[in-house]
Amino acid sequence: MDSGWPERFNRIGAVETVAIGGIAAAAVLLEVLVKPPVAPRWNEAILFDDSARSALRAGSESGRSRAATASDIGYLGLPVYAIGVEAGLAVWLGKGKADAAVQLALIDAEALAINGLLSRVTQKAVGRARPDAQPATPDNTSFFSGHTSTAFTMASALCVQHARLEVYGNAADKVVCPAALAVAATTGILRIVADRHWASDILAGAIFGTAVGASVSWVHLREVGAASATLSLGPDGHSLVYGGVF
Repeated sequence: MDSGWPERFNRIGAVETVAIGGIAAAAVLLEVLVKPPVAPRWNEAILFDDSARSALRAGSESGRSRAATASDIGYLGLPVYAIGVEAGLAVWLGKGKADAAVQLALIDAEALAINGLLSRVTQKAVGRARPDAQPATPDNTSFFSGHTSTAFTMASALCVQHARLEVYGNAADKVVCPAALAVAATTGILRIVADRHWASDILAGAIFGTAVGASVSWVHLREVGAASATLSLGPDGHSLVYGGVF
């Protein structure tokens, strides 16, 4: 059984794989070694921040804590789903496409690494105070939301991948993108409910994560000129359908 990556798409080779590891390592080192500013460089609400906080912030400490825990589902769950479930279970074990599964996992890992590094650089450089920050325990890493950017990085990567590739081979492929975006959006809202981020942090994180995830996936899946094309007769007339199939 052919387990290769479709030739019409760019593949991630050894050099790029090493680069992905380097970016991920840099993100970890930055998180561990570089501390955010003790005094906030930015401590004001902007635009709709105050109104969104008033409307969405949980009224109790326990409610905010539960929202923060729930927001981890999208932050951690979408990467696990993309790499573990789709690449690992559906493509590798389910379809026997080992090379294709590795390529998808590497694309996802690259997007996550880039997002992780740039989001940490931004948080520590901007030094915005979180809305729930206390004088005794300052936390000036609010802008932008790393939970939100990570969730949208994976959601947008999945959207591009399912637009280019047939992973499940049925209507489930059409459900993945809107479901992933809904999870990502919920993750962002929960960060406001938990009072861990301002609404502007969430919006910036969503925009940044979407740009990273979509761009990285598109770069490796952009060779659509050789995709199979068929002319089918739909209920409203002729329609041209193209796409990639494992």
